[in-house]
Amino acid sequence: LRAVTENLLLEIQKTFDFFKATAASERIDRILVSGGTSRVDGFGEMLADRFGTPVERFDPFRKVQMDGRKFGIEHLADVAPVSAVAGGLALRRAGDR
Repeated sequence: LRAVTENLLLEIQKTFDFFKATAASERIDRILVSGGTSRVDGFGEMLADRFGTPVERFDPFRKVQMDGRKFGIEHLADVAPVSAVAGGLALRRAGDR
């Protein structure tokens, strides 16, 4: 598991290096994580330690108003990290690319 994690961190470092080389602003204020990996215990802390940048779990439901009786608040918090892509796709219209 350690080798896989280190490989992932190296790939993230390459992405940051590319961003810093091509973006007008070199500063990264925070890291947003989503997907299943964001739910791995300690992953966010590992990213924060490695890159010296605050890490937050992305919540696609943060500004969405829902009836908590229909969708349990705990359930939404549990599925939020893996719902970013589905939420984005749901916002698309026919013909969007």
